[in-house]
Amino acid sequence: MHQQIPNGITENEVLVIAFEIDPIKESWTDYVTALPKNELDRAGEFHYLEDKLRFTKCRSVLRNTLSKWLNNNPEQLEITFGKNGKPYLKQRHGIEFSISHTKDFGGIAFSRHYEIGIDVENINRDTNIIQVAEKVFTDEERVMLHAEGDPIKRKIFFRIWTAKEALLKATGLGLSLDPKKINLNLPAKNEDHGTLECDHESCSTTLRFMELSCPEPYMMTLCTHEKALDNVKVFFL
Repeated sequence: MHQQIPNGITENEVLVIAFEIDPIKESWTDYVTALPKNELDRAGEFHYLEDKLRFTKCRSVLRNTLSKWLNNNPEQLEITFGKNGKPYLKQRHGIEFSISHTKDFGGIAFSRHYEIGIDVENINRDTNIIQVAEKVFTDEERVMLHAEGDPIKRKIFFRIWTAKEALLKATGLGLSLDPKKINLNLPAKNEDHGTLECDHESCSTTLRFMELSCPEPYMMTLCTHEKALDNVKVFFL
């Protein structure tokens, strides 16, 4: 079911807008009207049409959503970047957001004032999960991974991986933080979110993560503060 962009976001909710990216049915030029010149120039730098489409559609959904909420032209909204590449509105308006996409699926998370991060992955992608886990998982996380057989092992890997990626986006630390310094605790049996503890001076509190419902074979994970997880709404365009 396709839904419309919501009319606004309240103080105590998180809104996630998810969408397919279909190179057969869509063209990157379908989404250029919402983009300013610097983003059109960036789109032009991509060699493959599929990459142009992913970039322009994600930016168009972001800008059209913010435009609807802030009553401004989408191409006039000023988006800038922190030192580790985290995007934010130059005039903040109290809105935080995070963008992620995989090959054919994208998601953008929004909140009021709370740090927020989202990561989307295709769990069937060609990834040597054992090799990657050795580099970025803690000892406890690797034990958790090796305790399972395929295909559960692959799901556990991406559950941990997307949560770590979402935290790096939420905090704005990006690749400046070693993922092994993020300690993950999976949700208890009757809970829908787990905790992430970050061994870094800028992580002043324990963040929470929640796996969101999305079509297979994708996994979409949100990371933010506990209070912001009480009212999470997902819209599929």
